[in-house]
Amino acid sequence: MGDLYSPRERIAASLQLYATLKGCLGRKTWTPVEGALIMSGVLAPEGCEEMPDGGVGLDGENLPNGGHRRFHCARLIMREWHEWASEEENGTVPTRMTPHQFIDWFEREEIDTPWLALFIDVIVGKPAPEQIDYIPSQVAEYAAKSMAIVDSMRQVLSEASLGALPSSSPEVSATTRKAAPRVPMPIPENRDYLSTDEFAAVMAVGPQSIRKRYSSDGSYHGVRPVKLANRRVLWPVEAVRQLRNGGVVDEG
Repeated sequence: MGDLYSPRERIAASLQLYATLKGCLGRKTWTPVEGALIMSGVLAPEGCEEMPDGGVGLDGENLPNGGHRRFHCARLIMREWHEWASEEENGTVPTRMTPHQFIDWFEREEIDTPWLALFIDVIVGKPAPEQIDYIPSQVAEYAAKSMAIVDSMRQVLSEASLGALPSSSPEVSATTRKAAPRVPMPIPENRDYLSTDEFAAVMAVGPQSIRKRYSSDGSYHGVRPVKLANRRVLWPVEAVRQLRNGGVVDEG
């Protein structure tokens, strides 16, 4: 997504990248080579066990041969994998892992690539705490102008609506507004996990209520989170949806 792209094209490219990352996370398992390639920004063939000599990047960039820097990065990751495997005491090294397990191993071994933060962003739905939430200036300006147009339209519609109301309409006091009940947030689409704040918003409770219940019971009314290596917890969307719909969550 270089300077030759217009803001609209850059947004479209970002959405395509998001879909590609989501697709990689949606695979049932990754082989070590597959995971190393993906975490290096290479769209690895599903189930691959050998380094390909060229391919396509997760962002659509053409990677003409195995000498590309992304393949070099993948080979370094595989070196880390083999060193880790040789040190395993029980001698049992998985030949396949779920994407989340591989990313968990990736973080435990303190391996870092620019793609790790993007995958965490997709999993959690927002940038990691230490990641700068950066939006390119051209895209930010484009979005700001679009929002200004929308705000102007809302203002016109609001004024038109107010003009149609009877002048004797009682005003709602600030106290009444503050006392209004929380409105449940819709469950985000195309997401497998929610952050604690998002889970709280979906359930129309405060985040502290979620944390307190989890601390005492190990779950929130049966919904158990997934723990990442950095101690962050993520709440599975399917279980959240089941709880929100009044069902009994299977804690198994």
